[in-house]
Amino acid sequence: MKSLCIAVVLLVTGSAFGQSVYQFLNLDVSAKEAALAGSALARIDDPSAFYYNPALSVASGNRAVTFGFLKHVLDINGGYVFTTFQVPKEGYFGVGIGYLSYGSFAETDEAGNQIGTFGAGDGVLTLNYANYLGKNFSYGINLKGIYSSIASYNSSAVALDAGLYYDFPDELLGVGVSVVNAGQQLSTYDGVREPLPFDLRIGVTKQLEHLPLILNVALQRLGDPTLSLSEKLRSFVIGGEFLLSKNFHVLIGYNNLEHQQMKIGLNSGIEGLSFGVGIKFLGYAFDYSYSSWGARIGGLHRINVTTSF
Repeated sequence: MKSLCIAVVLLVTGSAFGQSVYQFLNLDVSAKEAALAGSALARIDDPSAFYYNPALSVASGNRAVTFGFLKHVLDINGGYVFTTFQVPKEGYFGVGIGYLSYGSFAETDEAGNQIGTFGAGDGVLTLNYANYLGKNFSYGINLKGIYSSIASYNSSAVALDAGLYYDFPDELLGVGVSVVNAGQQLSTYDGVREPLPFDLRIGVTKQLEHLPLILNVALQRLGDPTLSLSEKLRSFVIGGEFLLSKNFHVLIGYNNLEHQQMKIGLNSGIEGLSFGVGIKFLGYAFDYSYSSWGARIGGLHRINVTTSF
């Protein structure tokens, strides 16, 4: 019966995050990035930026740290901590730890009697290095250690990310590209190796000259082998950050592919839409975001706090 319970967990997590292991890596960790629908591949000013594009840690701030919490559907919760720092003459470094807990499940025997409980969860450790190739042109790499467990069973993997970022300061424009989750499993759940959620992402950020708005546009999941060409072309995301004051920002985002996949039949709601606010106060930055996954799943709430040390 224990194996049946594990199958149920896999079904639940598979329907929420995809049909293979480690799909949790596609979830946003940053509240700010989530509010922008994952579109800020070329500019984001918190330490978690290198999770999306490893080259961005050069612009994330020296000796900065951010803590975050994710409230998912049902009893699924997650959290993370990211930090970045510079070593003179060596480059820019970052460390990130994230986890996702699926809650507690009842374990029963063959007769249906409960004999205990078990849990399930995922985790990732990310090590980052970035530096400049030239003026306004940076590169970065991530090394990821990935772990997933259900009851007494577990699986692990390693992966590499790589990214480039070019800044055009006179045009208030940035361009970024990243390749993420290139790797393989070290151990499996059932002896069958599954592919990691490999992806190629391209993004552009533009700060408008005469409006208090930073606009982000990106293409995601270009390297996802499970998507058709038409689905990849529809995998665009758009985000806008409204700079209402120096210390108060409002953010909105839209993920077109999520909208198409999560809407029910011909009925369309706010699937794929995200919203957020950012407040700076006494040396701290507070960010909150809400992401809609549609009527069938619900919404995701994220909060994070960023400061320097």
